[in-house]
Amino acid sequence: MRALAFAFAALLPFAAPVSAAAQAVCSAPHSSPTLTRAGIGTLGAGQGWVQVSLYHSRSTEFYDVTGVSRPFLAGGEARTSSAFVTGAIGVIDGLDVLVQLPVHRLVFDDVTGRRQRVGIGDPRFTARIGTALVGRPEIPVSVRASVKLPGSEFPVDPNLIPLSEGQTDIEIAAETGHALAGSALHVMGWLGYRWRFEDDRRGRKPGNERFARLGLGGGVRAMRWELALEALSGLPLEQQGLSLETARRRLVQVAPTVGWNVGAAQLEVSGRLNLSGRNLPSGSSFLAGVVIPFSLSRPKLLYEQQQ
Repeated sequence: MRALAFAFAALLPFAAPVSAAAQAVCSAPHSSPTLTRAGIGTLGAGQGWVQVSLYHSRSTEFYDVTGVSRPFLAGGEARTSSAFVTGAIGVIDGLDVLVQLPVHRLVFDDVTGRRQRVGIGDPRFTARIGTALVGRPEIPVSVRASVKLPGSEFPVDPNLIPLSEGQTDIEIAAETGHALAGSALHVMGWLGYRWRFEDDRRGRKPGNERFARLGLGGGVRAMRWELALEALSGLPLEQQGLSLETARRRLVQVAPTVGWNVGAAQLEVSGRLNLSGRNLPSGSSFLAGVVIPFSLSRPKLLYEQQQ
């Protein structure tokens, strides 16, 4: 995952010229902006990494209910700046876990003034099971299960930008990857489904979503790259049991990434260029991060290596 940058959706209620029902569609980023991991398969037991990444996006336009990109009302401009701390570790061969915590700064300016909010976003917890768990590490397939918990309540104040939709998400995705024989290229992809639960206090349930990613990458010495296509398609929002068809969300984007090694660390920069969408801002975004690998595995003693 990692798949997809939707940070500006939180600002739609204040700026998008759509129906009152569609204006209720708002969320802080719910798809991990963790930069692309070029490895195929799960982490080995005791192997892990910590990543600190920075995300920024800016938009003066949004995709309306018909998919047409239009300017925000009143000369509006939306900006999101986020910091993500992510850690992953292999529990046993074929099983790894990931934890991510974001902090967001959301700003929306228009002719009436500025709305701004800073705070903790939704934490995410992920477990990934690979075929190494059943003794078949040569089959590059894994299943990822994640839960996103609300970092805060969804506000009802129209002057307060939401940092969260105030509800829980659960998602399942299948991942695979393959290194092309005779070259430094690899192909990676995943396909998943996200169940979005209701905020009982508000009677509001975001629509479930399908998401996918397909990327082609490679490496030259200490440098690596990847070019990926990411897609999201959502079901209607439900408000007080009423299905709002005009509130469906959709996004297709291109994600180029370049990374290079600096000692043991890995630096990466990535962009998200939107191709089409619906009920989401249309501006591009930028990510940069550093990944620091670590190992908790106990080195084998000489007599163990000889056995």
